[in-house]
Amino acid sequence: MKSTVLFGVLFLLMGAIRAQSSTAVAVKAADSVVVDQDSVYSSGMEQKAQFKGGDKAFQRYVMDNFMYPWRCQENGIGGSVLLRFVVDVDGSIVNIQVLEVSTKCPEFAKEAVRILKNSPRWIPGMYNGRFVKSYRELPLKMAVQ
Repeated sequence: MKSTVLFGVLFLLMGAIRAQSSTAVAVKAADSVVVDQDSVYSSGMEQKAQFKGGDKAFQRYVMDNFMYPWRCQENGIGGSVLLRFVVDVDGSIVNIQVLEVSTKCPEFAKEAVRILKNSPRWIPGMYNGRFVKSYRELPLKMAVQ
């Protein structure tokens, strides 16, 4: 069941789809850098992973596809969820984790994960001129209008 949802608050995001801090390994061989394709990068990248078309396109995708949880909609309950995931080298979304979820409407987490799993492929992060796996975090806030 779709509802008009206030997504202006949706993105604590637009400074907030953010790369997560951790370590990544690059091995120097001769005069070239060999990127470890098994590592998941989170910082020091030339370009972070992003939704094709950028943040505004991702916001439109979410607005068009988010199914507001019925119980929460009926009771006028807003909520939030913080997801962490990996954008793989081919742009697919893998290893989605729910880091935080609103206690008033935990159903938001399930719907946010569904939206992310079904999203079109992203543009992967880039390190030393090569696409690499990288972490992203996505905070979403939703409210019934």
